[in-house]
Amino acid sequence: MRAFLVKARRSKTAPTFSLKSLAGTSGRLDVVLRSILAAFRWGGGLRRDVVFYALLEGPPRPPLVIEVRGPELKSLPTSEVELARIFCRVYLGEEVPGFRAYRESFEPLVARLSERFKVVYLHEDGRDIRSVELSDDTLFVLGDHEGLDRESEEFLKRMSVPWVSLGPIAYLTSHCIVLVNEELDRRLRLSR
Repeated sequence: MRAFLVKARRSKTAPTFSLKSLAGTSGRLDVVLRSILAAFRWGGGLRRDVVFYALLEGPPRPPLVIEVRGPELKSLPTSEVELARIFCRVYLGEEVPGFRAYRESFEPLVARLSERFKVVYLHEDGRDIRSVELSDDTLFVLGDHEGLDRESEEFLKRMSVPWVSLGPIAYLTSHCIVLVNEELDRRLRLSR
């Protein structure tokens, strides 16, 4: 199962934002929502082979992880606003199939997930993804629109997490996820 972890340094950890102005009032939770849609949606419906971890570090009570599990999803909306409505329900403790909320900060989360996944950090200064051996059990760590902070990058270096690049340009977080899914799909298809 492939996995994505997006660290969102300013995304709100409570439903204290306007659905009419997600980008302006949610600490850019819209970046996370768009990334979730990119991870799970494709022309044929929903991907079931994906787990997504949104690490939210904004006010009022950070950190908060929203975990989205493909195999458990009943459905997933196609719009950021509808997905934000689901987040609001999860923030309030409501059970939503495929969604789970818990408190865990970056370092313990990555350390725990490294026991199950090969962890790589997506960064434009990394090794070209096409020259890196990847399994389907890979966790791709990404920053939000601001990227990862230096402390988090240093932690990944101490863990010997490889830096992997999709090319010399910095892409939007959601676009990176689409490109990674395409690359893994291509490799899976070629290995059959």
